[in-house]
Amino acid sequence: MKLWTVAALALPAAVAALAAPARADAPTVEVQLEPWAAFDGVDRPYRYLVSARVAGDDPVEVAFDRRLLSFEVRPAEGRGRRHRCRHPAAPRTSGRARTRTVEGDREWREWVDLRMYCWGAARRALDAGARVEARYGWRRGSRTRWVARAPGARRARDILGGVSPEPFLFPARPEEERRTRRLGDDAAASPLEVALSSRSVRTEAGLSFRVAVGAAAGSERVYVRPDAFTFLVRRPSGAVTRCSLPRGGGYPPPDLFRRVTGRARAVEALDASQFCPDDTFADAGIYEVVPKLRLEHDGGEWNLRAVTGRFVGPTSVVRVTRGENGYVDQVPRRGADAPEGADPASSDGDDA
Repeated sequence: MKLWTVAALALPAAVAALAAPARADAPTVEVQLEPWAAFDGVDRPYRYLVSARVAGDDPVEVAFDRRLLSFEVRPAEGRGRRHRCRHPAAPRTSGRARTRTVEGDREWREWVDLRMYCWGAARRALDAGARVEARYGWRRGSRTRWVARAPGARRARDILGGVSPEPFLFPARPEEERRTRRLGDDAAASPLEVALSSRSVRTEAGLSFRVAVGAAAGSERVYVRPDAFTFLVRRPSGAVTRCSLPRGGGYPPPDLFRRVTGRARAVEALDASQFCPDDTFADAGIYEVVPKLRLEHDGGEWNLRAVTGRFVGPTSVVRVTRGENGYVDQVPRRGADAPEGADPASSDGDDA
């Protein structure tokens, strides 16, 4: 029995499959990638759907595991450095992947976030606009590395090591808005900048929010303490969780007011487990986090002039590479991961 692959062309607006000729009685494994917008019309630029279909009547062992995807990113125009993108928890062998034996027409489908695979310089290259070559599985098949095979197969002709869809173009992303907004009636330009650093961690254990508060121009005086921060976390499922501490009281002594500039910033490393409900970051995946800051003390009792108000910093990303819950299926559902009013960056409520 011989397995034949189907290459898939993933473009921003459409998907096409190119089938290799096969004997009528040979099973077929088809792998496709398509942008999320082709699924429900909503623009989620980093989200793609991956599907694998097995056709035929004979039993086939197939690896259905999104971590087997990998990407090579290169500039869309001109020459430049190539970047390899792999899932940080990619199985090294099929024995560590999610495999099953299927008969007849079966399809597996999940969504993926390209930021889970492309991090750091590779993510920046992607955002600049890139030609992306995808692979599902390995370049060469073997007894330990395959995405499909006849049950117990040992011969190379019965083993499919990987499937290579056609390259697709990832359009350049507009430069992210990094401006801090001031909420409320004083909706003019914010005198402060609130910035949360992106993080990549294996699990939520030990995760901290590293947040910095500086002056947008010149210098400002502020009184910043941990309970002044709130973090709104959009989880991979789409649910939004509010992370905060109970607010304290009293008046701060004058020596706790700090002078900040664009370079000399007030930096806090805050234990996420103290702010967030249990298991907020239990799943592997991409979390979008919006930092909010509420300053209430102007230092008037000490004849100081400190900034007060409510501020919202730009969205940051936390990548959890393994998670406490192991492999969680990311089944595509139209609108299911976009709860009403769940855009953390658009909330102007009193939780800031």
